[in-house]
Amino acid sequence: MVTLATERLLLRPFRRSDAAEFTRFAGDWAVASMTSDIPYPLTQAQAMAWLRPGRGEVRFGLDLEGQLIGGAGYYRRRSGAAELGFWLGRPWWGCGYATEATRAIVRYGFQSRRLPGFTSSHFVDNRASAGVLRKLGFERVGGGYIISVARGHDVEAATYWLSAHHAVHMPSPRMRVVRDGTRWRTWLGRLAGGPA
Repeated sequence: MVTLATERLLLRPFRRSDAAEFTRFAGDWAVASMTSDIPYPLTQAQAMAWLRPGRGEVRFGLDLEGQLIGGAGYYRRRSGAAELGFWLGRPWWGCGYATEATRAIVRYGFQSRRLPGFTSSHFVDNRASAGVLRKLGFERVGGGYIISVARGHDVEAATYWLSAHHAVHMPSPRMRVVRDGTRWRTWLGRLAGGPA
């Protein structure tokens, strides 16, 4: 799996060593209750299982200066379109990290995977996720009810769509696809103004 580097973040595959931090941040009620598939309470064993992507899934750990702060990714639907999902640990809310990460993932999906479009949903009481999707250019196309494993019942949700055609006008993020650690360190050096 590839790694993506944005202006402030490294989007990398999850590792087994992420389980403790994943449990701590994703297992926070304020985070888990806004996702469809993260249970509450979340055990480290459940986190280990969640860290392994399923078939058709692309999952990135959001890494800020060596600290796991969240997760984002998508899974491919039978139609070919992808369902975008993301979460961010509470200490990093309101800093633009979710928008930065998901913009890179959507751009990657359109450019490298040639996806025709993305869908995404958020619970109606999650205004922060609604704001992220609007910033990316998603348009609301409907609604319904989605299970929340943490809450233990279906929750009203809004559904959005972003087509590849519409995303052509999306501002290009500062993003690089990184294939190995050497290139990542080189890119970090340039970002910090050090030698390439």
